[in-house]
Amino acid sequence: MSEQPPKELVATLESLGLVTAEQVARMGRRVRRLARDLPRFDSVWIDALAQARLLTPFQAAELNAGRGRQLRVGPYVLCRRLPYPLYTAGYRARHVETREMARLAVQVAGEPATPCCAEVAGEPATPRPSPPFTAEPWVDGKTAAEWMVQHGRFPPEVVLEIARSMLARLVELEKSGVCHGDVSASSLILTGAGEVVLPWPGLRGILRPEEGYAHVDLPPEAFDNMAPERIASGMPPTVASDIFGCGCLWWQLLCGRPPLAGGDSLAKLRSAERCEIRDVRENAPDAPPTLVAAISACVEKEPKHRPESMARLAATLGPPTRDGREALIGALNRSGRPAVRWTTTARSIRRSSRTPLWLAAAACTLATAVAIAWPNSGRNNEFSGRRHVGPEANQPDVPSVAKRSTPVINGNGEVVSAAYQQPAQPPMELVLPADRPTEAGALRLRAGQCVRAPLGRRAVVLSPRIGLIVDRENIRFENIDFRRAPLAQPVPPSMPLAKPVPPSAPLAEPVPPSDNGDRKAEAALVRLLAGDAEFHGCRFQAETGLIPVSAIRWIHPAATEESETSLPSGRIVLTDCLLEGVEAGIDCRTVGALGIQLTNTLHLGPGPLVQLDHCPRPDESVSLALSQVTLRGGGPLLECFVTDAKRQSGEISVLATACVFAPEGGRPLVRVHSVDAPRRFLDCLRWTGQGSLVAPFVPILVWRGPDARQRVVDESALTIAGLVRSEVGFAGATTSDPSSSRIIHWQAPLQTADPPGIDPARLPAGE
Repeated sequence: MSEQPPKELVATLESLGLVTAEQVARMGRRVRRLARDLPRFDSVWIDALAQARLLTPFQAAELNAGRGRQLRVGPYVLCRRLPYPLYTAGYRARHVETREMARLAVQVAGEPATPCCAEVAGEPATPRPSPPFTAEPWVDGKTAAEWMVQHGRFPPEVVLEIARSMLARLVELEKSGVCHGDVSASSLILTGAGEVVLPWPGLRGILRPEEGYAHVDLPPEAFDNMAPERIASGMPPTVASDIFGCGCLWWQLLCGRPPLAGGDSLAKLRSAERCEIRDVRENAPDAPPTLVAAISACVEKEPKHRPESMARLAATLGPPTRDGREALIGALNRSGRPAVRWTTTARSIRRSSRTPLWLAAAACTLATAVAIAWPNSGRNNEFSGRRHVGPEANQPDVPSVAKRSTPVINGNGEVVSAAYQQPAQPPMELVLPADRPTEAGALRLRAGQCVRAPLGRRAVVLSPRIGLIVDRENIRFENIDFRRAPLAQPVPPSMPLAKPVPPSAPLAEPVPPSDNGDRKAEAALVRLLAGDAEFHGCRFQAETGLIPVSAIRWIHPAATEESETSLPSGRIVLTDCLLEGVEAGIDCRTVGALGIQLTNTLHLGPGPLVQLDHCPRPDESVSLALSQVTLRGGGPLLECFVTDAKRQSGEISVLATACVFAPEGGRPLVRVHSVDAPRRFLDCLRWTGQGSLVAPFVPILVWRGPDARQRVVDESALTIAGLVRSEVGFAGATTSDPSSSRIIHWQAPLQTADPPGIDPARLPAGE
């Protein structure tokens, strides 16, 4: 085998300024040891360089992923990814020529282009090629957020010193007419020497001049200290918003948690807009009075009620002091109690020529004896003291059970109330039998549980008419076939299955799905009453011609009063799933922000894949991420009921990658039910992605009015990217076998030779 390093790899490394050809050549022995009898792939040479610490783990990972060229940004080469800033990509980087370390913020894809970027903060900006970046000299330290994760809240005198040091820097920025725009715990760097650094001033205002409900693509902590006026009006950052951020940050440093609650980004924005911040003394009664007064003034909802300038705020708190700096240094250099080494090897002691061997052996023996005796001593002390007396003290040593009332479904599909004995802690991994079906009522679920079939096999869950009730969060189903349980008594032919609506009958308003008790609205295979669930390798199968059944009927939050006090959010993930014979794939009766992620999923209809019972409000959003999804024979992809076409709507984003959409003849991709033309809906729909195909003559969006007629909406009024019309050919007729829905030919040019749509090998095999 050749021991010469790959020429292309060497050229790439030299162009990046990482290593020289001589350094790569010296890795021959290490490469032989790593590869053994395998070929000397590029990855082996990269791993050898990483082991020799000539490449960082981040650089090695990027090179192995084929993104080596992206390591070079201007005159810098990236060394590792930083967890901050939260609004763009941050890196530790090295200057190729001077070898000096720097802190880089690199504009990521999708952000607005900036005309220039500064290499060093404070110097005139110079034009840079794409991607734009901002670089500052590297300062060793950790962010306040990282420190609090390890140590909790800061001491009050330390917070006061941090506030004074911050204001000294912010006053300078105010004089130069610059707003920092991101005063938060993740952007506050504290060094071991007691320095307080606020990196990248003004950068967030350039990259994200607008914030609000239409921009929720950041993690929740990125909106911790957002001023309410920025959310309400979308205005850029100002000195007043920076002052608000200071108050929130100091509140967080004193209390150890953000002042604004919210589990996701939308909830955080809604909490920030309300600006209901409690008195800091409730959680930090030892806070200095001057700092308490400053925080109270800074977090006022109205900007005019806050301090008028940073200089005025700095005068209130005073300048940094020597005692305060020493307290800050002491807190930053604080560490936990060092671990005690109970044993020392004789070899390490024998290194000293003055230590005889018998003494080294005796020391090791004594240390080992102490290490063994110490836990027993602690255990004896534990039992020698007073025994804890609690509610469980007099209970026998038997597994505890908890009584719970839950809906139980009889053979007729009726819900009856019954009490049953349920284990207090059901197993985190529930393996269902593969040799016989499992009744839905027999399942005992708990939050975070994985319900799966035995390895290499599949399990069947028989659901009653109301569906398998999933009311626990973060349940994951793997390799499960969901089917309808057979009825004990057949439905009489005279009994209507659903309320008939003649196609020609005029309606006063669109009729969305409802919970009024009719069979069409209630029938489902899974009744999801939680905010988060995942389905992997599952099949949702219903018989056509009988009662219409939805695959997943999603009701969240289950309690109506919960949606009135907070803005909930939810997420559903379907991976390698098959939906067949269902009235709707995911029937959403939800309030709040929705995230629906479908990967390698086949939908055979006959109903829509995703159905929304109402158009999202401005403070709601719907995100539909599709990858390798095939819609064949059913349709539409998305169906929405709009009750007020004039009301402002929230954003509905569709990200489709390598998908195939071939709905049944005449059915569109998106269907909207509305009394009036849904002009607001057109403004809120965003379609992006790449490599997706839609069959010819398939309308993109259709409006169905009160007269039940369908009107095709002009596609020029829609924002669509990455969707191409093309003839598509499938491997066979529409059957339950996924291999028949594999696409075998298409006419539109794509970026890759791989066919779009599903990968049948990963889907449940046909029966």
